[in-house]
Amino acid sequence: MRVGINYPWVDYGWDFGPPPEAWVPPERAADWRASRRERVAEDFRAFAAQGFFAVRWFLLGDGLNYGTGECAPRLEGGEWIFDPLPPEHPFHPRLLDDFAFVLDLCRSSGLKLFPVLLDCSWCFRGTPVGARPEIVKGGRSGVIRDPARREAFLDRVLEPLLDLSLRRRDSIYAWEVMNEPEWAVRGFWRRGRRRTTGLGGMKGFLAEGARRIALRRLEDGRPAFRSSVGFAHWDTLERWDAAGLGLTLPQFHYYAQGGRPLPEAVGARVVGEFASAEERAWPDLRLRRQAQTLTNRLECVERKGYPECFVWSARAVDRATRWTEVERREFAAYSRGSIRALSGDAEPPASTG
Repeated sequence: MRVGINYPWVDYGWDFGPPPEAWVPPERAADWRASRRERVAEDFRAFAAQGFFAVRWFLLGDGLNYGTGECAPRLEGGEWIFDPLPPEHPFHPRLLDDFAFVLDLCRSSGLKLFPVLLDCSWCFRGTPVGARPEIVKGGRSGVIRDPARREAFLDRVLEPLLDLSLRRRDSIYAWEVMNEPEWAVRGFWRRGRRRTTGLGGMKGFLAEGARRIALRRLEDGRPAFRSSVGFAHWDTLERWDAAGLGLTLPQFHYYAQGGRPLPEAVGARVVGEFASAEERAWPDLRLRRQAQTLTNRLECVERKGYPECFVWSARAVDRATRWTEVERREFAAYSRGSIRALSGDAEPPASTG
């Protein structure tokens, strides 16, 4: 089984594209970017040395730096209004430059990138950061719901990213349209600040993103990339008809939801997230009287037949993340064992000196 890692960000919502000027003045931006890139390069070298094959990274997240100042989401009549940035906006070339840097870094380090275009929080009701109305987290669900805004956004953001990806195809694992969209969708007894989007609008956005990804072809006519959505629950793959949406890499996240065991693998499904911390005990491990360690969780995923999975996470700060030197050494040992198994090399016998 191949194992990747969720980066999943350095600064959530503004890893790609220009930083908010209120936080990084223009005269400091070049030095800030150089320092950021050195940090990312160091992390990627470490991921490769530890044995990961790919890195899952949220590109725009909640949209914090995609529309600031006069272009930020605005509250009108109790509703957050947002228009995609115009084609000539300086955000776009900066986004592509940062993305190209990461693709080149993947090539030099032997890793693949699993880019996630948006997080579900893109759709949450807008939240100005501190006392700054020009910096707003979320508030951009109009891009999902409104067909005209959707088309403009995908034309100006996703299409150029796919162009760049096609030129560096060996650096891409797959393309993900959105992370955990379920949390943004309204439903029966499910309303609130987070749930701003109807199911039809969300599925329309996901399907259109997948369609555009599928249009990218190799010279022999084969699809250049697989398309994915990071569903929060495996049940959503059927309830939302992931195949009907055009998704070619079925993905879900496992956090022992409802105390249920990890389901057996079906087809090419992958586990896009699972906790590195001993959070929410896994029923499968309890039944086997095993400790809730990273190694035991990885071996459980492998026993269930999954070809690939992604550990959560290297840089997030939450109760599902524990990525200390202990976990890094533990994964490195697991990775060495997997490589030996794939190559058919047996563990050398212990010395009887």
